[in-house]
Amino acid sequence: MSSELSKRPETSLSTDEIQVISAVVREMMAPVMENIGIILERNSQAMERIAATQQMMSARISDLEKQVRLKTPLSRAQEKCINDAIRARARELLDGKGYADDKKAVSKLGGCIRKSVLARYGVDSLREAPAYDYDTALGQAKGWNDLLVIRDVVKEARKRAEQAALPADAGGVGLDGQQALARVGD
Repeated sequence: MSSELSKRPETSLSTDEIQVISAVVREMMAPVMENIGIILERNSQAMERIAATQQMMSARISDLEKQVRLKTPLSRAQEKCINDAIRARARELLDGKGYADDKKAVSKLGGCIRKSVLARYGVDSLREAPAYDYDTALGQAKGWNDLLVIRDVVKEARKRAEQAALPADAGGVGLDGQQALARVGD
């Protein structure tokens, strides 16, 4: 076919013929271009709806991630660390008063510290506390210092120490618990 075109003599078109051909092409292309314009407009509207949907979904995913982060409980290792910090703080506070070796006093003061940490989060056990706030809970356990509670625990420890120091026949348990058991057996 290209050989046929090359064999034809070159003819030049007049300006009128070029204008007529242009008008015919425009007339034929007008509906096509109009349809393309409509299609492009619909596509841009669809893209805007998709973008709005993506923004909404992104916001919802962020909210869900936040909820998951808030509801994720402490791991066992985190719980153990906080418990260790509670016991260490209880011993540290009682050490200043000379009762760090009193297991009951350490246990009681540790319970008070634990109760304070649990109250902050409104939970019944450390395991239920939110993992995202682990550092805050640990800091609270390490920095706890309720002087009135410490005073009461020390007072109870002192009372127990005085009872243990009394001789068995004076109402105390004596220096050795076997004396009290022998007295009860008589």
